[in-house]
Amino acid sequence: MSEWPLFRSSITQGENAKPSLTIRSSADINIALSTPTGLYTPVIRGIDSLSAYDVASQLRHIAHLGRQVPNALPPVKRSGTISFSNVGAVGQGEYAMPVLVPGGGIAIVAVGRAKWIWDVEKEEKGERRLKIGVSWAADHRVVEGAELAAFVESWRSWVENPERMIAAAT
Repeated sequence: MSEWPLFRSSITQGENAKPSLTIRSSADINIALSTPTGLYTPVIRGIDSLSAYDVASQLRHIAHLGRQVPNALPPVKRSGTISFSNVGAVGQGEYAMPVLVPGGGIAIVAVGRAKWIWDVEKEEKGERRLKIGVSWAADHRVVEGAELAAFVESWRSWVENPERMIAAAT
């Protein structure tokens, strides 16, 4: 998200009730979390300044708090700009149609269940690859379809080459 400032933005209501676009200095994301008491979307703040290990640690902590009864997650004061949902963790879901809720950021991604496939490109020898269905939606008042497609391609290159995240942290 540091490469794409538009995806660090949010829509805020101005004094004269006209919405305005605010680009935040850091990237904040929501994580959709199914808990015993319902769906919550806690925020990881400043994710662009965290290492992959820090993000994993925060995710473990958030999941632990969400499993407590009653829920121990702190209230969300300011939403992230992108929401992440892991629909693959429930049943056999490979894809979903993510929906943005008002005030929930400018984009949402739903990540499906991973599965191994046999991938044969052209007439070359095939290989076994891990395939994950990913679905995106964005607020078109802020993000045009071409911008979302370009952002998704950049995001995909990071996900498919996780060593880049580890190298960026050192």
